[in-house]
Amino acid sequence: MIIRWLLFLVWTHCVHGAVEPDQLLWGPYRSSHYFGVRSRVPQSLLCGLMWYNADDFMAIRNIRHFYELGHDMNKANWVEYDPRFGGRQIIDDNEFHVNITIDFVKNVDGHSWGARVQLVPHKGFESSRTTFIWYCGQEGEFNGLFLQGPLEPNGYDNGVELVGESTYLGAYSMYFKPNQGIIDKTKENLVLKDLDPTKTHHLSLKVQDDHVWKAKDILVTILQDSLRDLMGKYENIDSMSPSQIYTMRDMNKYTGNLHFIQHTFEGKAQFDIFYNEEGSSEVINESNIAPMVTRTLDKVSTKFEQSFMLENVHHKQFAHEVLSGLLGGLSYFYGDYLVDRDTKLDEESFESHDLHGKLEGPFELFTLVPSRPHFPRGFYWDEGFHLMPLIDYDSDLVFEIIQSWFKLIDEDGWIAREQILGPELRSRVPVEFQVQLPEIVNPPTLMLVLNYLLEKITGIEEVVEQPIKVTEYAEMDDSYGGGLTLMNNKEKLNKYIEDIYPQLKKHYEFFKQTQIGMFDEFGRNEHDPANTQAYRWRGRTLTHSLASGLDDYPRVLPADIAELNVDLLSWIGVMNRLVKILAELLGEEDDVKEYTAIEEQIKSNINRLHWSEDDRAYCDVSVDDEDENVFYCAKGYISVFPFITKLMDPKDTDKIEAMIDILSDPDHLWSDYGIRLLLKSSPLYKTAEDYWRSPIWININYLILDALKYYRSVLSEYANEELQSRMSVLYKNLRANIINNMLDQWVKTGYVWEQYNDEDGHAQRTKNFLGWSSLVVEIMKMPEQL
Repeated sequence: MIIRWLLFLVWTHCVHGAVEPDQLLWGPYRSSHYFGVRSRVPQSLLCGLMWYNADDFMAIRNIRHFYELGHDMNKANWVEYDPRFGGRQIIDDNEFHVNITIDFVKNVDGHSWGARVQLVPHKGFESSRTTFIWYCGQEGEFNGLFLQGPLEPNGYDNGVELVGESTYLGAYSMYFKPNQGIIDKTKENLVLKDLDPTKTHHLSLKVQDDHVWKAKDILVTILQDSLRDLMGKYENIDSMSPSQIYTMRDMNKYTGNLHFIQHTFEGKAQFDIFYNEEGSSEVINESNIAPMVTRTLDKVSTKFEQSFMLENVHHKQFAHEVLSGLLGGLSYFYGDYLVDRDTKLDEESFESHDLHGKLEGPFELFTLVPSRPHFPRGFYWDEGFHLMPLIDYDSDLVFEIIQSWFKLIDEDGWIAREQILGPELRSRVPVEFQVQLPEIVNPPTLMLVLNYLLEKITGIEEVVEQPIKVTEYAEMDDSYGGGLTLMNNKEKLNKYIEDIYPQLKKHYEFFKQTQIGMFDEFGRNEHDPANTQAYRWRGRTLTHSLASGLDDYPRVLPADIAELNVDLLSWIGVMNRLVKILAELLGEEDDVKEYTAIEEQIKSNINRLHWSEDDRAYCDVSVDDEDENVFYCAKGYISVFPFITKLMDPKDTDKIEAMIDILSDPDHLWSDYGIRLLLKSSPLYKTAEDYWRSPIWININYLILDALKYYRSVLSEYANEELQSRMSVLYKNLRANIINNMLDQWVKTGYVWEQYNDEDGHAQRTKNFLGWSSLVVEIMKMPEQL
């Protein structure tokens, strides 16, 4: 083995030489774990941290590994973090009575990293014992991970070092070093020498690819086997401490690609983990990790300060933690997913379908996630909202994530609405939600964020009126590697647009073809036979329209294939606007002409088909028993969709005023904590599961604020002073209400949440929902008043 390893080192140095810088190669990209590290390559080295209380025989049942909602945590979040540099995570474990600080750092080229883990017991538990297990598994048939040095069955005094080889990563070393909180040997009455909890223990075994994620189950099995062996040899093992009984023993003398390193600490503790890639420019070790932690936190703080420039101290702390938590959900996934390409939707049953998926892939995805403990996977509907706060902070990262998603567009133009890649993700998703159906889509929010990015480049809203240009977008000093290079490089940006444009066109056409509404059958296009721009969400049941992203929002009953959905038509308008802009930037004149015509048709049909003068709102449409068109107006978020997607004509002040009426009336959608989801007087308000029937959702509130800001700026020549004043007051009060309530709930609970109650503002549903609820950071950056 040693000779093989030496030969590999020589080969790696000859082939790879000095490594190329890559700030985003490594990270805690296994975001569903409390601390799980991997690189952005297939068959990566996968690492993770586990821990449990070593004073309690039963604590092993609740060993920490995956970040679970059910764990009793006062806090578990990255509080200062940037994926280019690293940062700090705080985990306050209320059940095991410990506070854990994890500092993660990377060297200047991004190919080596280190972690310093510090533990402080809660008051009254100063002498408690905590066992940590660090594990690493190297996937790939021709890759390897080995123990450096001789086996020590009775434990190691000075930590454990591993060396590895990887097709993608080259040669590397990994070192686990405990340096504080070591147990006093005199306290231990050892039954067996190999059960010494004062030492570091190691074992390894062989596992197949896509099985490293089962590390916790494997570890528990190993400890159970050891316990059974002890019970067979000793009549009274109750006299042994839990820290001895649950010490790993290498009973079978396995060697393989998955390695466990265990150490039990007493009281206040600290240990380090160092990963160094061969040829990396800066080796991380015990002598420099402390200043590297300081350097990393300084860089993260500086970048945040320069990007957001918030003056209020409380707002600043809140925003920094929220943004860090959002970025702490940055994940890399690689694997296959389940798709059913055979089942066709029964258009008239409106019942759920029994899907039978077949594996396709593998695919890779670099994405943020809505919630590390509850939704640790990619969601197409969520991702555009995730990226909004990052536009000014790290636009290069935004572009990279968008490109990663668009690489998933298949030959038909479809992207699966949920990216459940590989067996690990499937293990955390109910079976009924695992299989994806290509006829079902999701709101294309990535198109929305890309549109925002292009607006930033030109500095105006109507991008198509100006040729693409590079402005002083980043006046701040970017010497810290903030990730703003693409926005200021016309050549690279044009190349990016050229690369994604064909795929976006295909994706856009797929949306239109699969979600097209019915026209001729109900005489809906007699006014303009050429205009067929109207759509309905496919896959809808009697109670849910998961494709729309608004799940249980009230839709017309009885359900009918004649239904047309105003929110979907608005999303098609968003997509059309973007591809038109891209076509303009690339000089695709025929496409520009086509998309310009479609844009006018969409805006026309939004008003002609979906505006109800009686309801003074935009509504879904269906037909009655005589097949005559009827409006279905469940007043709420859907009613203002043309407004929040900026598809209303600024000259149409009467309809804009109707939007302001709905949003500002306490009997309609206004509350003291944000815009509620559904009309308060609606008979469907707070009914059924009440997921999308009353609460305040931050993503829609952000779009409302952004639309108010936009229309207030363009209405000066069309609207009277009263309407302009009402919009300004609405904007100012709404922005303040959202910020104040979310900050208040964060102080009370320690978390940001999925939604907020419209009657008292309290946080509800999923905690640590640092997906689109992180838009509060962008809201805080908005001007206080218009």
